[in-house]
Amino acid sequence: MFTLIAMGTGVAWAYSVVATFAPQIFPATFRATDGSVAIYFEAAAVITVLVLLGRCWNCAPASRPARHPRAARPRAQDGAAHAQRRTDEDVALEQVVVGDRLRVRPGEKVPVDGELVEGAPRWTNP
Repeated sequence: MFTLIAMGTGVAWAYSVVATFAPQIFPATFRATDGSVAIYFEAAAVITVLVLLGRCWNCAPASRPARHPRAARPRAQDGAAHAQRRTDEDVALEQVVVGDRLRVRPGEKVPVDGELVEGAPRWTNP
């Protein structure tokens, strides 16, 4: 889609440049009654701005939840109610503090946000 838009606006811009600096090369049917040739700078600019604005509107909602501090709360409620420390003891989620190293086994839900220290992530669809 962006290739077609870029080609269309690029051709409109190039045509307008030629029509501005060398209008005599166009046939008489392209010219208005005063001898000028139509230019499309404004149309190319408006199309470009609308495409970029639409792209911003489409991408903004995808990045918005990650910036909001309360965005993780609904996911935490769906997660596990307990965590497993490296010492193989189960603890309630409320007892997990910053700095705890947790073990997450395959298939388990991750109850908190954190940093992967050891192992490799295995991405699966929920």
